[in-house]
Amino acid sequence: MASRRNKGDQPKMIHCPYCGEDYSSTYKHCPFCDEIEQNYDEDGDYEEEAAPARGGKRLVTNTRGGGYGGSPSPLRIVGIVISLGLIVAAVIIVLTIIMPLVSKGHTEPGSSVPPESSAPVVESETPGPEDSAAPVEPSVQPSAQPSPDNTLPAGQTATGFTLDKTEFSFSDRYPDPITIRVTFVPAGSTGTITWTSSDPSIVSVDENGKVSHGSKRGSATITASMPGAADQTVLVYNQVTSGTSSSSSGSSGGSTSSGSLSLNKTDFTFSAKDNPSVQMKVIGTSSTPTWSIGDTSVATISADGVVKPVGSGHTTITCTVDGQTLTCIVRCSF
Repeated sequence: MASRRNKGDQPKMIHCPYCGEDYSSTYKHCPFCDEIEQNYDEDGDYEEEAAPARGGKRLVTNTRGGGYGGSPSPLRIVGIVISLGLIVAAVIIVLTIIMPLVSKGHTEPGSSVPPESSAPVVESETPGPEDSAAPVEPSVQPSAQPSPDNTLPAGQTATGFTLDKTEFSFSDRYPDPITIRVTFVPAGSTGTITWTSSDPSIVSVDENGKVSHGSKRGSATITASMPGAADQTVLVYNQVTSGTSSSSSGSSGGSTSSGSLSLNKTDFTFSAKDNPSVQMKVIGTSSTPTWSIGDTSVATISADGVVKPVGSGHTTITCTVDGQTLTCIVRCSF
């Protein structure tokens, strides 16, 4: 059984005059502030003796008896301010100098021009002097290559031309020669036109574009040509008859025909779709002709030669009778 301590042997509570804390007398000095060393005598009383400074844990400035609070020292404040200043300076240096260099891939500080912008400048300057020496000659050669256009006659300034007609016909009523007129492009320019006929025995043309009918009936194409321009063509019909008429009797039908036949119309125009129809007839024979038309979207013709307009344009009526072929132009200008 543990023996009880005498009342005089029990430790006493000592109040530290420096930090205000209470501690047991079993400690030689205050365990809280570690500032004062306690010496006890035989009666249990203690004598205060200043102990060496050990950097106490508590400050005397505790007014509530706890000893935990206190204002920082001036040196500590100065240290904090200097530390904050260094941190701010480091952030500014990173943002203003290091980051731009890293983003542009440049290793030399202070240079703001990226290497990419300097490369095109070097390339543009390098070929310049070289091209001014030898490569200038190849650049002149392409300009000489298009010069095959110099095949144009010396006095020609026109680059194109148009004709005032695309189709016409000769008949007994209109047998006179017709001149095809030329308009050069651009306006006021000059040029030389070469005229040719696909069949001079039907229609012929001279060097001035004057077209005359021949001795043979039918159609032929007049072609106008000029160097450096596209050819232009005109379709011409020759329906002029010639010779004296003579009669002959047929063994089967008693029909009569002359040496040359013609149509009552060789070229006519419908100005509206509701114009009256036109009756085609063959002059010089009593035989029954066969009628046909080239484009039924422009006009139609019946078996007895009645022509009616259909749509805008022009086409050709063909009549076959007594071994001859006769033609007529139909125009619809609506």
